[in-house]
Amino acid sequence: MPRERTHLRYQLYRSRARKLASINTAHLQHELEQAGPTVLDLSRVRFEAISAQALNAFERWDDPHFSWGEVVRWKAREPLALDLAIWFDEVLCGLCFANPNNSRQRIRIVRLEGCPGGVHPLKNRIAPLAILVIEQYAQIIGSKFIEVQEPLKGAISIYQQLGFYFDAEGRLVKALESLVS
Repeated sequence: MPRERTHLRYQLYRSRARKLASINTAHLQHELEQAGPTVLDLSRVRFEAISAQALNAFERWDDPHFSWGEVVRWKAREPLALDLAIWFDEVLCGLCFANPNNSRQRIRIVRLEGCPGGVHPLKNRIAPLAILVIEQYAQIIGSKFIEVQEPLKGAISIYQQLGFYFDAEGRLVKALESLVS
C-alpha cells in the first residue's frame, strides 16, 4: 500500500510538472508576441507521458539514436522517474526519460532525443523544452541538480548553452535555484 501511494503521489508530481511547463510556454509565447511577429506557436506544444501513442509515433522516426520501447519497463520499475513525450499538434517531436537518485538531490537525464532526420516543428527546441519540464519536476521533488547521464559528445555544447557545466567530479550538471511555484 505505501508503494502504491508513493507511485500515485509521484504521478501527480509528474502531471503537475508537465502542466507548469505548459503554462511557462504560454507565458513565453505571450512575451514573444509582444516582441514582434513569431514564427512558432508554442501554444501547440504538448507535454505528455510516454504512452502507446507516443511509442507508435516513435516507430515512424528515421534512424533514432535510442530504443524507447524499453522505457515502458523502466517506468514500471522506477516510480519516481519522469517520462516525457513532446508533441507539436499531432507530431511527436521529442522524448525524454529522467530519474532522481535515491536522495532525490539529483535528477539524471537518462535519455533525451529529438526526432531525427527530417525537419519537425520543434527542431533545435527539444532540449530547452524538456529541461523546462525537468526543472519543474526537480523543484517539486526537492532536487538541487540536474545531471546528464552519459551525454553524447555532440550534445554537450547544447547542454552548456542551457546552463549546464562540468562539476568537480566531471559530471555535466545544472544547479537549480529554489523557485516558489
